[in-house]
Amino acid sequence: MVDQKRKNETAAKSGGTDEDGSRSSSSSCGDGNASNGGVGEASRGPGDVSFDDIFDVTKTLRENQSMMISAEFDRMGMGKYQICIWVLCGCGYFIDLLWAQALGLIVTQVAFEFADEIGGKTGPLQTAFSTGLTVGAFFFGFAVDVVGRRWSFYLTTLIASIFGIASGGARSFDGLCVLSAFIGFGIGGNIPIDATITLEFLPTNRRFLVAALSLFQPLGVLVCSGISYGLIPKYACESAETCTRSNNMGWRYTLYTLGCITWLIFVARFFIFSFRESPQYLLARGKEARALQIIRQILHTNKSKMEPLFTQADFQEAARRIAEHQGGEYLVEPEEQERLHGGALKMSRWETAKKSAKEMASLFLNAKTLFRNKTMARVTIILWLTFIADFWGFTLAGFYLPQILRAKGAEQDTSISTTYRNYMLVYFPGIFAVALGAAMIEAPKVGRQWAMVVSSGLMAVSFFLFTIAKDQTGSVVLNAVEYFFQSLFNSILYAFVPEIYPSQVRGTASGLASTLGRIAGIIAPLAADPLFADQTEQQAKHVLYLAGGVTLLCPIALALLPYDTRGMRVY
Repeated sequence: MVDQKRKNETAAKSGGTDEDGSRSSSSSCGDGNASNGGVGEASRGPGDVSFDDIFDVTKTLRENQSMMISAEFDRMGMGKYQICIWVLCGCGYFIDLLWAQALGLIVTQVAFEFADEIGGKTGPLQTAFSTGLTVGAFFFGFAVDVVGRRWSFYLTTLIASIFGIASGGARSFDGLCVLSAFIGFGIGGNIPIDATITLEFLPTNRRFLVAALSLFQPLGVLVCSGISYGLIPKYACESAETCTRSNNMGWRYTLYTLGCITWLIFVARFFIFSFRESPQYLLARGKEARALQIIRQILHTNKSKMEPLFTQADFQEAARRIAEHQGGEYLVEPEEQERLHGGALKMSRWETAKKSAKEMASLFLNAKTLFRNKTMARVTIILWLTFIADFWGFTLAGFYLPQILRAKGAEQDTSISTTYRNYMLVYFPGIFAVALGAAMIEAPKVGRQWAMVVSSGLMAVSFFLFTIAKDQTGSVVLNAVEYFFQSLFNSILYAFVPEIYPSQVRGTASGLASTLGRIAGIIAPLAADPLFADQTEQQAKHVLYLAGGVTLLCPIALALLPYDTRGMRVY
């Protein structure tokens, strides 16, 4: 059992973790006996935690309830349900870079086909997609905390797939931009949502798998590159003068294919897999009985004979003790009394609507939790600065490096086969970077914080190294080095943000941070463009210095984090 001093220290940290997360594991669980109506004591194995092990009077009632749910998942361990969640959420990461890569690969043929309409200016296509990503990150970041994880889990892939398939039939450049914005809207919510969902269903000793979700991102790039290589060169016009829709179908076939892949992911999520709403979200909405029911359903999916350790009686006992500690008396609310007896209060439609509107408003106001005290405000500001600097850096890299290399005369062989070979060489090491990141965050004396400090610092340094690239070999190697450290850093960062916040604002926090990063990604090229107006080698260095200098804010800010989350149980 964790001593009281340590509990008090943890209570002072106003994030969503507690330091007793490593106590329980699935290896020591005994079979439980069903309790009547969900109220009463479940049988406990010799290694199971008890109510007294979990309860902390310095925490709120919801936090104590959430800690009990986390203990249930620690006891449950990794089962069929958790594995399916990890794979399906990984598919969200997969399509994130699948589509981002696609726009870069089709843009040349799009420019040929719509040359009369756009005059060679393809920038609005990327701007539209980035705007959609930004709005999607903001919208779904709030939605996942307001309407729940379940529908957000479905809608992101549904929206992206519908507009992705439709984009292949675009009849104008403006139409393609609009469709790309909606694709971005669907995809923009994927990482905040999928990281949050995965975190809330994993046992504490498997949380490195949240960082490992980023393994799917370089796979998305590789798959997109392979599909494009097979379709675009075969069905492509050679110049704007000879280009028609009929002889330039390769980029359209590519978008149709990617849209169908995204649709299949939606089908797997909605029709094949039976997704259960997150118990942590249900607790935040006051649906304790439903949260416990979900635990039973997941145990059944995992073919476990165990019963939940905790019951509604434990939740009531926590409320009684907290009320007693605060010098008050615990009274069961009428709605709770009805729930305990299996009923529900009858309300008019107007009363139901008012209650729902009040709940929605309170959930939006919960965003103030991000600044509820000095510690949490410090964490929030640091992470916002980190996302802004991170997205600024890698956006400039993706947007300007090809232009910089052309300005230096580094592209000596621009054949299609060489181009796609280089994509493979650059992005394939990202898989190993993510695996390294998942291992580093659990290493003693390293953890999330210092792994992020080191990887973001090396990412910044890699931008400066680009100034010495003189030929194609050097450019490919340095590009791979930059992407390696970018993947290493972002895999940890995306996993860390939902860990450090409590569940009622977990999606909001991730969504807002991602939104600020996306905005920085839109502004960065506008700020760098004047520096590269004449596309000289000296101007190229200015752009690289801008990217590396801003990215250096990441390790500086992250070194100031007040605490790490390694080994802590989330709530």
